[in-house]
Amino acid sequence: MAMAPLKGWIPQDLPGSLSAYGPRHDNDFEDISKIRILPTMSELMSTRQDYRPLYDPSQLHLPGIRGLIDRHFRLLREDTVGPLKEGICEELRILEDPRGEHTSYLQSNVRKYSYSVVDIVDTTCKRRSGLEFHLKLKQPELASRLSTEAREDWWRISKRLEIGALVCFLERDTAVFFAVSDSTIRPKIDSNKGNRDRPPFGKRDLHSNASFAYVSLSLAEPSDTDLRVMLRAIRSKNPTPRSLIEFPGVLVPSFKPALSALQHISRTLDLPFTNLLAPVLDGPIQVTIPPPLYTTKPKFAFDLKCLTSDGGNFTFRPKNDPNPRDLSIRSSLDEGQSRALLNTLKRGLALIQGPPGTGKSYTGEAIIKVLLANKYKAEIGPIVCVCRTNHALDQLLENLWHDGVKKIIRIGSRSESLILQQVNLRKIAQDVERTRSEKKTLGKSGPALENAEKALKAFITQIRTSMISQREKEHVKDTAMLCYKAIFGTEQDQWTASIHRDEDAYFRRWVNEGVVSNSAPREIRILMKQDPTTFSRQERSLLREMWASAVISDLEDEFISLHRSHWAAKKRHEMGIGEVDLRILGHADVIGATTAGLAKNLTTLRNLRAKVLLCEEAGEVLESHILTSLLPSVEHAILIGDHLQLRPHIDNYELSIANPRGEKYSLDVSLFERLVKPPRPTDLRLPFDMLEVQRRMHPSISNLIRSTLYNDLKDFKEVGGYPEVAGMRKRLYWFHHEYPESRTIPSQNQVADTSRTNKFEVDMVCAFVSHLVRQGVYNHNDIAVITPYLGQLHKLRQRLQESFEVVVEDQDLMDSQDEDFDVTPNIHRQELGSCLRLATVDNFQGEEAKVVVISLVRSNLDQQCGFMQTTNRINVLLSRAKHGMYIFGNSTTYGGVDMWSEVISMLKKNGNIGTSLPLQCPRHKDALIEVSGPEDFARLSPEAGCNAQCLQVLECGHACLSKCHAAPLHMTIKCHQRCSLIKKICGHGCPNRCGEPCEENCSTVLEGKKLFLPCGHFLTSPRCWQTLVPGEIECRQRIKITIPGCNHSVELPCQGYVAVNDIICRARCGHFLPCGHQCPGSCKTCIVREGGRVVKEEHRDCISICGRSYGTCSHVCERPCHPNEECPPCDMDCDVQCKHTKCRKTCSERCPHSRCTMPCAAPCNWIPCSKRCKKVLQPCGHQCPSLCGEICPDARYCQTCASEDIKRTVVDTIEVREYRDIDLDTDPCIFPKCGHIMTALSMDCKLGMSDYYESLDDGTVIAIKGPYEPLTSATIKACPKCRGSLRNISRYGRLVRQALLDESTRRFIRWSHAQFIMLERRLLDEQQQLEHSKNSEQLPKLFNKVDKREMGVFQIDHMLAIHKSINNDRYKRIIALYFDIFLCMDRVRGEERPYKLLFDLVEQANSVEGAIGQFEPGPSRVHTRGELLSQVTLFRCYLMVLSDFLKLRNDAPKRCTTMHFGLEKPIEDCELLIKLAQTTGYIVQEAEGHIFFARLVGLIKQLANSEEHFDLKVVGLCDATIAKAKDHYSQAQALVRDYQPATHLQKELDAVGKMLNHGVFYTGMSVQEQRAIHREMAKKLTGIGYWGTCAHGHPFTVADVNSLGEDAKCPECGANVGKIHP
Repeated sequence: MAMAPLKGWIPQDLPGSLSAYGPRHDNDFEDISKIRILPTMSELMSTRQDYRPLYDPSQLHLPGIRGLIDRHFRLLREDTVGPLKEGICEELRILEDPRGEHTSYLQSNVRKYSYSVVDIVDTTCKRRSGLEFHLKLKQPELASRLSTEAREDWWRISKRLEIGALVCFLERDTAVFFAVSDSTIRPKIDSNKGNRDRPPFGKRDLHSNASFAYVSLSLAEPSDTDLRVMLRAIRSKNPTPRSLIEFPGVLVPSFKPALSALQHISRTLDLPFTNLLAPVLDGPIQVTIPPPLYTTKPKFAFDLKCLTSDGGNFTFRPKNDPNPRDLSIRSSLDEGQSRALLNTLKRGLALIQGPPGTGKSYTGEAIIKVLLANKYKAEIGPIVCVCRTNHALDQLLENLWHDGVKKIIRIGSRSESLILQQVNLRKIAQDVERTRSEKKTLGKSGPALENAEKALKAFITQIRTSMISQREKEHVKDTAMLCYKAIFGTEQDQWTASIHRDEDAYFRRWVNEGVVSNSAPREIRILMKQDPTTFSRQERSLLREMWASAVISDLEDEFISLHRSHWAAKKRHEMGIGEVDLRILGHADVIGATTAGLAKNLTTLRNLRAKVLLCEEAGEVLESHILTSLLPSVEHAILIGDHLQLRPHIDNYELSIANPRGEKYSLDVSLFERLVKPPRPTDLRLPFDMLEVQRRMHPSISNLIRSTLYNDLKDFKEVGGYPEVAGMRKRLYWFHHEYPESRTIPSQNQVADTSRTNKFEVDMVCAFVSHLVRQGVYNHNDIAVITPYLGQLHKLRQRLQESFEVVVEDQDLMDSQDEDFDVTPNIHRQELGSCLRLATVDNFQGEEAKVVVISLVRSNLDQQCGFMQTTNRINVLLSRAKHGMYIFGNSTTYGGVDMWSEVISMLKKNGNIGTSLPLQCPRHKDALIEVSGPEDFARLSPEAGCNAQCLQVLECGHACLSKCHAAPLHMTIKCHQRCSLIKKICGHGCPNRCGEPCEENCSTVLEGKKLFLPCGHFLTSPRCWQTLVPGEIECRQRIKITIPGCNHSVELPCQGYVAVNDIICRARCGHFLPCGHQCPGSCKTCIVREGGRVVKEEHRDCISICGRSYGTCSHVCERPCHPNEECPPCDMDCDVQCKHTKCRKTCSERCPHSRCTMPCAAPCNWIPCSKRCKKVLQPCGHQCPSLCGEICPDARYCQTCASEDIKRTVVDTIEVREYRDIDLDTDPCIFPKCGHIMTALSMDCKLGMSDYYESLDDGTVIAIKGPYEPLTSATIKACPKCRGSLRNISRYGRLVRQALLDESTRRFIRWSHAQFIMLERRLLDEQQQLEHSKNSEQLPKLFNKVDKREMGVFQIDHMLAIHKSINNDRYKRIIALYFDIFLCMDRVRGEERPYKLLFDLVEQANSVEGAIGQFEPGPSRVHTRGELLSQVTLFRCYLMVLSDFLKLRNDAPKRCTTMHFGLEKPIEDCELLIKLAQTTGYIVQEAEGHIFFARLVGLIKQLANSEEHFDLKVVGLCDATIAKAKDHYSQAQALVRDYQPATHLQKELDAVGKMLNHGVFYTGMSVQEQRAIHREMAKKLTGIGYWGTCAHGHPFTVADVNSLGEDAKCPECGANVGKIHP
């Protein structure tokens, strides 16, 4: 049996045909070169686990280097692609059965986004990416609800569907992998919110359309199967469920090139150093590594003159023993660096371990300089430098650039360096002149590619037209001529016949003309020999399907052939471009690329003949990536790293060495670690050099890693002289606390809630960093805050950016966006003159800062410290600081880890750990300052010093009165004492504070002095500067001018004087009309003047009130002037009134005076008086200028006594008249509390008084206008000028109170609706949890006992009794929810009570005899249904527990326990619910009440059916109750049938009917269906704009109704609500 033994006795299932059970699927091969990188459909559906090679080379099915390459290919593929399979299979199940139960609880562990595919709108062919498919997707729900700008931001920040992202197109039983093409239109990264162009209509991008998003895709791994699937999808006209699945963070360029490279190596085995990378088993454990092949030339020696400080000669022969001491004396390298450099030059495969701060990068740069200095002598070609990340690569190449290495080529487009962008391979290739050979090659490949592209485009265009029918016609003509003639006849030979009917129509006609036969169709071979006219319709259809299938198969073959031709032409063209790249790269000294970028360009680089490869941070690079970087031409490989720091990153924890289950795979063990620390004692261990002198950390900090990991680590002499941390008593300290951690709240797309936060540490770290920054000694990037968790990083960033400019590490920014944290790409805010860096531990490796502040986050009783238990991360965390390091965390939580325990012991020994943090005042160093919480910083060190006053002399000479602070910040202090400087010109003092700049012009007021102006007027008490420039002062003295012609007087400012004939007279006309009244017009409208003379006079009609007195009352005729008619009888209202009311009876009627009948919360039901008040003001004694019935204003508003400022106030906004010009008898004024005076007519127009009252042309109110429509008031009426309150103005009491009442009602409706939606959502969550919870093994035993139990009377009694019976926590959360619903219902009742009370008072007032205006305010006609919805939710919660419990009992094998439920109270509550719904007219809730009644009785009836002896009384039922339940069921049927809003209850109603009438246990709507209904209900009453009520008092918004026309319906009861104008 072809099985390899595992640990001696467990057989391993080998790959492909080597497996004892045969291949797992069609992509399972023992040869990795045959494996498709992306999974096939067969692989996705396979239930067997793929073969995972082990770390132990003796357990591999292939020996030597073949086994090594095989292992890394399979594990790397499993790490990248393996986790995706589960998510794809889940989505395929959903497509097959969208309503299945699996959609609610089968959630895979892989993060993914799912998009619904609406259509494949286009297929194109691009030169760069090849075949592209353009998909129309349904916009994600969250994005669809956003505005256009917000949706653009959402797509940009979320990084969804970014270029290169791996996606999977799914149909039923079909999966095709794509990469997002760069032709996808994404929001611009530098989009300016304030200057965005409106997207053109119909633009196909991700964000412009609220309903749809458009994405362009290219095949990730083209195959014939994928092409056939997509061709059928393009042609398909049937609506087929399709999905597009995105795997965020998985980019095709990040893994596919490396896997393809491993496949290539497995075929060629052209890998250098194979004897060292995969040595023979049981071979020697130590070897001497030979020197690079290029150094074996006779007399070859390296010239090290480029390193010497004195410029003298220094040579080294690789065959000689190194003398590092000599090199260290003559260069800037220390002895350890010198030894590593010399050993590197003499070993073909060199390994250098660089502990933190020992200068790994510096040593690597020195090695590169030596190699370049000997480049031509050694003929090594360009040096290839690779790193894992773009950031590390940019740092290395920039350092080389600044050190004089200019001939650098950077491969890849993700560089952030401005320097390296100029040496990017693509940029240089665009600018370089082509050689004749290159021009010739590209001259052939370019047109060939263009022709192949045109052919493929033409085919795609034809496939969407009638091409298939035309091909089918030709096929029939070639293979079945008799059938061809029968179908098309002879008219097809004439060109005119084919114009009017397409071929498909002929086929359809021929099939339909066949006679339907009851016999089975004959075989095809027989039919082809028969007369076509004898074929039945079934036989014709069979032939048509055969012809169509043959044609489609031919088209698919043609499509595949065209695609292959295009792909081949594209590859030839790329090879031509590769020749240009190869020439450019050959002239470089250094070529830089990431491991992924190198794998992507491997074809070109393999032809380069580069002999030296240098890899930085090799301990972080996967071994598979190093293997792909080892070009066949490499003779000298240099790996620089530290295996004791971070390991390579992988996504699948099951393959990690940190996981006990993954240790046997150890995919995240780097090649560097494997070579210096092999897994077995008998394995080959290669020699390596370790750098021993660290130049970063103060000795007290470096001792933490020296005592635990690097015993030989030495400190450079200068690090011991680092200054103390400003403002701190200790440079190294652990602040211990026991405040617990918390989990971050996962977003909609987060699979697992893995990140952690600690609010106390956020507050403490922010306060501490503020203290450090305010010392004023730390510059840009001197302080870094690092934390292990992205969640904590997000919290810290939010807090810190409020006060500081925060620099977030690029990788952390991308990680935060990938984890759905709300982040802003660019943060630039600086208030305290400093800058912070913020990063996670993993993304801060290789970085350093003077002061490092660490937030450990984890704090729990279980001593669980997450991934900070690995020594690699602890090492990185503790080795970033130079001058000082401060740790905030729970030392008890971390003390369970060995390395942490040692670190804590050292800190305790030196007194560097405690529960209070010792600060130090920069001046008073002996002052004891210890902080234990974030608030202590402001209390004990308010200005980053101590509590003493500074008292040092400022630049101005005054003493600083601020609290003690750091000396560098002393210069920023502003003196608050009075400025003592004297102005030279005038001798006055400066009025400003000492720390403020002096004023340019002296503002001293010269009391009593008169300044004469050029116009002749004078200015009293001028300011000093005005006396110096009197000619520049505007004279504001008003002068009186008589206008010639009309002789009216007008006052104008002196400075604004104009020619007298140009003045427009705005005075009232004053001409007496024949009726005796004055003309209502103005002088400017009635009189035309020319040259000071009146040339034309045309007066307006009289609009005055008649004014003649009645003989029977004290009123005068209020009708408009009627000079030739008698005055009619007085129809004026009685003038007897109170504050609220005015009698509505006329003078000729008997008037039983009464006070206002409306309660104070309701708008007054009186008609406001429009006459001037008769009262006089005190103490001046002039007549009140306000309206009758209003509170008289203050005497300062008297028109006669008022100041000039008040008189000049424009109070008539209609004719723009000042207060002084108003005739108060005809235009009384309104005086709000805010002081903005307006005439009553102007204020009435501004407030829309005509919408509420009927009035005469002059504004006199005569009656309330029309019935009141609740909830229609848009805004609360307020002062038009300042939005001040008008509640003190009785005239507008109706307007203001109506709006207040409407707004209050709307707010209550929204609030109560939101409470209901929240409770319903929680209820659905609990129902879903209940359905998927596992049943305890004890539950069946519960019903085995012979017992009789009384379950109580009330619903809560039943629930508690059930909870107690099962004796576990199954219903604990639901019962807690029941109490929450009950409390919410009680609160809703309390909130509704004032509205109901107001209704009762209004009804009572309207019933009083003589009540004026039967006004009903909003709540009297608005049913808010808050209590009703709460009762519905409460009863549903009760039934959910009861139903689940009885189902458990029903499923039990034995049911010996009898249970009696008291149903009187539940039935009573159910009937009360129905009655309340009927009273308020809510059809849906009434139907639910009937269903609840029937369901409750049905459930208890089920309980009786399960008893051994059927007895209704035993369980609490009787025949009458069952009959009543059936009656309720019938009523529910009628409601659901007749009322559209209740139709969604049909499925639940049917389930209840089956249970009640046939004994089938209740299975109503699924949770998914209920969630869909819940989502629709949540949208109600949330729209903005128009609100209204139907005839039954049900509120709605314009967004809730089904139409805005005449047939708009109430969404609750279906009543017609008339035409709505939103």
